[in-house]
Amino acid sequence: MNYQLLLECYASGIDIDALEVELLELELSSQIKSITVSSSQGCLEIAPDHICNASFVCNGSIWITCLAAVLDKLNPPAIGTKARGAHVFDVLVSNGYLLAN
Repeated sequence: MNYQLLLECYASGIDIDALEVELLELELSSQIKSITVSSSQGCLEIAPDHICNASFVCNGSIWITCLAAVLDKLNPPAIGTKARGAHVFDVLVSNGYLLAN
């Protein structure tokens, strides 16, 4: 199933089950790996405002940021472990997609 469709479901209030969370985790991992090789990934496109709002990220954020934020909410990282959102931010900065201040 397409991760964007799952995020659309999440934004509309439909619960995401454990198997779907696992699929989203695999998708995030795959996207992080592919970002280091190619800038033509769909995950680098701007997500619609309703997805950003449901993910509690700023409007105009990219899909991978929304995905990481939703996963952090659905399956919080263990204490002492970096949040997925923070990890994605680091990957985007290190690959030149964002500028850190």
